[in-house]
Amino acid sequence: MIVHLGLGAFHRAHQAVYTQDAGGWEICGVAHRRRTVADALRGNDWRYTVISRGPERDEAREIDVIRDALVAADEPEAVVERIQAADLVTLTITEGAYEPGGMLDLLARGIARRTEPLTVISCDNVPRNGEVLRRLLGDVATFPCTMVDRIVPTPTDPLTVVAEPFSQWVIEEFPGPRPDWPGVQFVPDSRPYELMKLRLLNGTHSALAALATHHETVAEAIADPELHDFVRRLLDEELLLTVEAPEGYVDTMLERFRNPRIEHRLDQIATGAEHKIAQRLIPAADELRAAGRDPVLIDQVVRRALG
Repeated sequence: MIVHLGLGAFHRAHQAVYTQDAGGWEICGVAHRRRTVADALRGNDWRYTVISRGPERDEAREIDVIRDALVAADEPEAVVERIQAADLVTLTITEGAYEPGGMLDLLARGIARRTEPLTVISCDNVPRNGEVLRRLLGDVATFPCTMVDRIVPTPTDPLTVVAEPFSQWVIEEFPGPRPDWPGVQFVPDSRPYELMKLRLLNGTHSALAALATHHETVAEAIADPELHDFVRRLLDEELLLTVEAPEGYVDTMLERFRNPRIEHRLDQIATGAEHKIAQRLIPAADELRAAGRDPVLIDQVVRRALG
């Protein structure tokens, strides 16, 4: 059994799909405070739909790998017990939750009760996410670092999640039990993938959320010639200098942004900007300053995003 902390749309369109495809494993999902998704899944025999929405057509599939759901605020002891008995723990608790308290306290309590070693896999967009967990919780489990990528807009129906066709999951190699996840890349060091995704994709998203005040979605913003030119300069003149990106990565990324049938709202991306900007753009700006460059473009975005 996998215990997953953070029963949001991204988990249901990403890690849960990989686990369904692996077969032989089940997930106990843990929501933080809201009962909406947990109750909807329970009332629908644990089935929900993931719609992969491309530029021209949809592909829908039923997912039923989540076989139990708890709400941490209402059932903390039950969450601790599930972690105590888990074969693996994964989490998507958002960038702002990586501090003592909340879900991490329950995770620490569950680990403390165990007699067997445990692997905890963060799937949040936090630089060196596994190392951050180790600093917060201590050397009490294996914490591989990861990179996850799939654009998943906020759903309006708890039993239907819409996502883009693209999906990627990179995990640092670790011992111990795990599903045979099809398509997951196991690597010695996830850092290059993490930096590329956080700074190029997430950094560009944050820039658009800060500057595209007259648009509602990423697709609308990137279709604006002025904003497209700004983003292209931001990438070519600044952000690409701080990472190693394979040929074609940026073109593919911008093509994903242009998908007109994915309503990835800019206000969703802007949520938690105080955490996201600090992780996605400020480190890149600091590196460029140290190299003697003047990252005017990044400074403009950072100032706008942080108010």
